[in-house]
Order: sequence, then C-alpha cells, then structure tokens
Amino acid sequence: MPKVWIYLLALLCALGLAASVAVFTLRPFEAEAPESSYTLRDWHGRLALFESGEAKQPVEVYDVYTHLLPENDVLSLQAGIPLENREQLQRLLEDFGL
Repeated sequence: MPKVWIYLLALLCALGLAASVAVFTLRPFEAEAPESSYTLRDWHGRLALFESGEAKQPVEVYDVYTHLLPENDVLSLQAGIPLENREQLQRLLEDFGL
C-alpha cells in the first residue's frame, strides 16, 4: 500500500511540473514595453520635454531647475524618463513642482 502512495505522489508532481512548464512556454515572461512618445530629461540644468527618438532640441523647457531636485530624480532625468502620453507628463510635472 505505501508504494501506491509514492507512485501517486510522483504522478501528481509530474503533472504539476508539466502544467507549470506549459504555462510558461505558452505565455511570455514580460510583455513588450510600449514605445514612449515623449522623454522628460535634464537639459542645461532645467527640466525639458523631448519627442521620441534622438531629438536634439526639446519641445518644451520648464522652469524647474534640476539641481534643486532630489538626487534620485536628477539621476532619472539624466537617463531620461520615457512617457507614453500627456497625462503621465502632467503627473510628473506636478510631482516636480509645476
């Protein structure tokens, strides 16, 4: 009788493993990130909005001096913060004090 339980437990483990492998192979781990249409960056010490791509000139420059922001925000702005729409932009501008 104990061997039956061992075989049953082994069968359940194998089924669980097969199910988890099937779930991970059928579904991608990460959805692709949507492309951003804007990027918020530091530009000559001020907060600036750039269109997507490698725009050299900002679309808008705001009266927020980046050296007055917390260090984490400055580092994020130096790398560029991608934005999908104007609503995200408005929320970030409010966070930065505009």
